[in-house]
Formats: sequence, C-alpha cells, structure tokens
Amino acid sequence: MNLSFDLRWSVSHDGETKTLDPVVFELLRGVRQGGHLNYAAKAAGVSYRHAWGLMRTWEKHFGAPLLSTRQGRGAQVTEFGEALLAAAAEVDVTVEPALTRAALDAGARLSEQSGASRHPVAIVSSHNEQARGLSRVLAARHRVSFDVAGSEHALNRYRRGDADIAGFHLPIGELGPTVAAQMIALLDPERDRVWLLEIRSLGLMSRSDNQVCDIAALPGGNVRFINRQPGSGTRLIFDGMLGNAGIAPGTITGYADEEFTHTAVAALVASGGADAGFGSAIAAEQFKLHFEPLVNERFYLVMSHDVDPGLRRAVDEYCRMRPWPEAGAMKADEFTPTVAVLKRVHRAGFWKSPAVARDE
Repeated sequence: MNLSFDLRWSVSHDGETKTLDPVVFELLRGVRQGGHLNYAAKAAGVSYRHAWGLMRTWEKHFGAPLLSTRQGRGAQVTEFGEALLAAAAEVDVTVEPALTRAALDAGARLSEQSGASRHPVAIVSSHNEQARGLSRVLAARHRVSFDVAGSEHALNRYRRGDADIAGFHLPIGELGPTVAAQMIALLDPERDRVWLLEIRSLGLMSRSDNQVCDIAALPGGNVRFINRQPGSGTRLIFDGMLGNAGIAPGTITGYADEEFTHTAVAALVASGGADAGFGSAIAAEQFKLHFEPLVNERFYLVMSHDVDPGLRRAVDEYCRMRPWPEAGAMKADEFTPTVAVLKRVHRAGFWKSPAVARDE
C-alpha cells in the first residue's frame, strides 16, 4: 500500500490564511531561468494570465514583491523571491525526507497487516558484498533472487521490469560527464528512488613483489592484465580512464581477458595468472594484494516508488545503518539522492545551462 504526504505552505495575512500554490515556486524558477514571466508560464503549463494573477495575489499575501519588471526587459526575481526559493530548497532537503519516511512507515505497517509485503523480490546488482547482504536481510520476509551483472546491464534489466532492485556504481570526478552520465540516463526521475549503499575506491591490484602503480605501465606487453566484462561499471570506468590518458586498449596485454567480479580479478592476480587488474580496495585487501587507488566512486541501489512500502522501508533501514565516515562532508540529500542530485554529485549535468543546473 503506497501512501504519500505532501508539504503545503500556508500564509496568514490580515487574519486570513491561504495555502500557497506550488506553481508559484515553478514560476519563480522559470523567471530566474528564462528572464520573463511568459517563459515561466509556458514551462509551468499555465496561461500567462493565470501566472500573472498568481504573482499579484501572492505578492499581496506576502506583503512584498516577488518579481521586478521593466518595459522591454522581461522580469527578474526580487530579493524576497530569491529568499522564498532558498527557503523552499532548504525545506525540501530537511522536511521532505521526513515526510517520505513517515509515509513509508505508515504504508509498510498497513501492508504488513494485509500480508502484501511477502511477494518475491528480484535483485540484480553489480558485484558488491553490501548488496548481497541486503538480499540475506530481505530473505527473512521474501523469496529473494540475486543476480550479479554489470552496472549498465543491471540498470537495463531494471528498466525492462526484470528486477525490483538494481545495484550500480558511479565514479566521482572527471569521468562524471561520460561514464556517470551514461548510467544516470538509464534512471527515471519520476519513478525511481535511489539509496547510497557504499563509498569505495577503485584502482590497480597487483602483487607486492611486482607492484603496478600507474595505468601508464600497462601498455607495451610487460604487464599481463585481467579485465572486467563489457557492461560492468568497473569496465566503463577503466575504459574512460584509458581514453583520458590516451592509451589504446589494444596496447595492453590481456585487455580482452575478462572476469565477472572484483573477487575473481583479485584471485587471478594473487595466483599469478595475471600481473594486474582493476577493481576494488576490498577485493585487493581480501587477497593481500598491493592496491593503488585511482578513482573514488559511490555504489547505489534503485527501486521504483511503486514497489510495496514494506520492501522500500527494509531497503531504507538497511542503507541507513551503514557507517559513513565521510558524512560530515556530505549533504543530507546525498544519502537518498534524486536523479538531479546524482547529476550534481557526479557532475553529470554539465551539458545543461548554469541556470538549469542551479535549479536542480
């Protein structure tokens, strides 16, 4: 049973209380972006006359102008209007998560009473022990299937409806406009709910007696490399790094040799079957390999807003119990990010205008 609680702004003026129409915020953002009310009205899906009336009505209730207009020069958001938008953004970050959580808890309790929370759950995820741990937790109340697939393949299966939950990872830094953007494009901003599951490093794994510390050491045939399969997030990140460094894949011995998990790559390196691989610090530590960190990334889970709230609550609780040493440097919305927040964090929205990026 899916419930939702909506936040409503009420303004009291001269003994009269009115509920603020959310379109007011859309119009202000539209004017900020497009420079005039007509543009904002079209973006909000209302007539210019309706938009103009809303602005005048709420300027009266607030007792302050929201827009400043000049003949032939369009419109600008006033200082008061900017303050209103800033307050709304702060409320979205602090209050909306609490409302979402309350609705999730209420819906889960009702679903548990009706017995609807025990349906089968299909998880498809990039290789990650925390994601596999979630499957074990959910197995207490559901019939759970867990398949390992590369991030891109996992997201594509989720989009097709072949999975209830998908696990994927995105790089932080210069690979955002390419690798991160490619995978974020597979998400639906209206349908999908995302949770941060883990923050980790990827890098080169090699034996301590034969350390490989830079991808520049891979070309030339002296290093036997073991790769991840196409469609995996790790392979996409590695290929992106090669492209940025101007290294042709064909110059790397073993580039076409593939394994399907970080653990398998690390095991092959540890056994001497390869000199180096690209994978996670955890896998390198497990096999006592030298690890040279090259890129930081974040691992996420995604599921639909329409999935049973009992299942969503279980995922939410599992992700919230994770230790976050970096929490002090992170914003609250980074733990349960929207698609727009993912673009911001991973810098995957640079193709948009600054105004649009700021609104997100």
